Amino acid sequence: MREMALQLGKYRHWRLEVDDSGIGWLWFDTDGRSVNILHKQALAELDAITQGLAKAKDIGGLVLASGKPSGFCYGADIREFAEFASEDATEAHLTQVHASFARLAGLPYPSVALIDGVAVGGGLELALTCDAIIASTSPKTQLGFPEVKLGLMPGFGGSGRAYHRVGAAPVLDLMLTGDSITSKQAAKLGLVDGLVSHGDGLATAGRAWLGKQKGRKPKPTPTPKPSNIEAVIADATAKHLSRTRPDHTPAPFAIIDHVRAHAADPLGMAEAEKTMFPVLLASQASQGLRRRFDLSDQLRKLGRGSPPIQHLHVIGAGVMGGDIAAIAALLGVTTSISDSNDAALEKAHARAQVLFARRLADSKQQKAASARLTLDKNGSGLAQADLIIEAVAEDVAIKQQVLRHAESQAKPTAVLASNTSSIPLEELAVVLSHPTRLIGMHFFNPAPVMPLVEVIAHQAKAGTSSEASLLCGLGFCQQLGKMPLPCKSAPGFLVNRAVLPYVLAAIAQNCDGTACDKLDEAMRDFGMPMGPIELADQIGLDVLLAASKPLGAMPPTVEKVLTAHIKAGRLGRKSGEGFYKWEGNNALRAAAQYPSKDLTQIAESLLQPMLAACAAAVAEGVVINEDMADAAMIFGAGFPAFRGGPLFWAASKK
Repeated sequence: MREMALQLGKYRHWRLEVDDSGIGWLWFDTDGRSVNILHKQALAELDAITQGLAKAKDIGGLVLASGKPSGFCYGADIREFAEFASEDATEAHLTQVHASFARLAGLPYPSVALIDGVAVGGGLELALTCDAIIASTSPKTQLGFPEVKLGLMPGFGGSGRAYHRVGAAPVLDLMLTGDSITSKQAAKLGLVDGLVSHGDGLATAGRAWLGKQKGRKPKPTPTPKPSNIEAVIADATAKHLSRTRPDHTPAPFAIIDHVRAHAADPLGMAEAEKTMFPVLLASQASQGLRRRFDLSDQLRKLGRGSPPIQHLHVIGAGVMGGDIAAIAALLGVTTSISDSNDAALEKAHARAQVLFARRLADSKQQKAASARLTLDKNGSGLAQADLIIEAVAEDVAIKQQVLRHAESQAKPTAVLASNTSSIPLEELAVVLSHPTRLIGMHFFNPAPVMPLVEVIAHQAKAGTSSEASLLCGLGFCQQLGKMPLPCKSAPGFLVNRAVLPYVLAAIAQNCDGTACDKLDEAMRDFGMPMGPIELADQIGLDVLLAASKPLGAMPPTVEKVLTAHIKAGRLGRKSGEGFYKWEGNNALRAAAQYPSKDLTQIAESLLQPMLAACAAAVAEGVVINEDMADAAMIFGAGFPAFRGGPLFWAASKK
């Protein structure tokens, strides 16, 4: 092959070569990145390259491929979006990108994109400019439009080009879910034109496809047109937007309007992105959701480099301990679990089998996961474990006894972790000979679902949590696919410290005469997945009272009401009645319509204790900054992601 110099000659992020048969090979290889990203520099170079390609005389076909083993392209650089000062600036940027992509699509010779690995967002839009797409069937090959998860829609012409290939229903599914699909699924839809079993075969397949074209562009295929676009849109709306509100997340509704307006004109659909995308980008929802993405990225980078845990031992086979053990076994970790109650062990084992069956489709995989989970009645697994997690009753004396025994049986390199939700670790560390081995790992219920784990460092006088122990905890969270949140030991840590005062404030307002349903509706209207009164019932009123006392400042009226409920056996969902009566997992709420102004005022008042607790936690160094406080509340407490976290939301209101 020979390098081809077009205008700028050498490029940092692209490599253009022409082989002896006249085929051009355009390799995308973002400099200084492990994955390909369409940042401004890469797009500026592409603009120059496409101008040259459009005029080239010695090319009979073009192959577009990745120069990295990590995938085709992960899309635009999301962090650069914040640099656009106005909607006009965003539109000007999109106009330039559209021009570059249009040149690729309009080349006078055939083109083919080769995909092995991830091709999402702008990456898929780039591939769609080619006349054909050939992909590997590797499990790592994923295609999709994830923009809606950032409060956005495709912006580089992808909606129109994908619509032209697959029609309304599939493109709406792709854009409204934001989920990726496999290459086989993409081929079935018509989004991909050819498949090869391995990435090594892509170049040969691309060359073969170009050979069949003999230098001529293939005839464009007609756009699949639904007989009734309104029926398709109604179905997509019912399927994807039933729990979504335009005042919370406008992007899905904009996507629906976009497809409806341009159903007969794919080219017009692509062009319209240039005016719709900037409006969505400037929205509060997109700012919040992009912040969520950034926070998730920050958390998922923590703990990298820590050796994986080979053997986990869990002490305590209650719901939390059993679920932690089951998740670990599911994900390939040899796991043992002990408990003094044989019946609890059997229940934990049964729940684990349900999880394995739900998450693993293959029966062999289910059996393998089950084989990795040992019911260890005698606690012999303590001696083999790299990490020991106690998940026993939330009682200082019991936890001290369990940890003291675990330390006596553990190998010297093992890390000890407590799943306490509120007990300061210093109270547990005092019984250990080597307190530097102790950390907190506070999982949230239900553990298989909740993504956050607070990883807690203590500051006991006899020795603080070591960096190696903390790294082990952070790394194990990553091993389980969880997000670790580093915290300093303090009552309630971060999440409970912020959530419990918010719940107590709601109960206080109920004591003052505001209906439970109105309080819950105010927070649902704000975007919370569940209102604070319903949450109190879900937690258990006895648990709520016990967990709140270490935080102090419980209003006497609230303590009196909780105590009365508990004495009467009204513990919440688990007893069938608390503030609400319950049928299974459903609270029987006397739902009613309330003035929007009232709901807004209630929500803002209830959030004040949460905001104060988050700010105090940052000031005291419980978490290192406001980002981590907001991340904790989004991923650990369900604070609406489109609002960007409580501190971000409060700052945006000023």
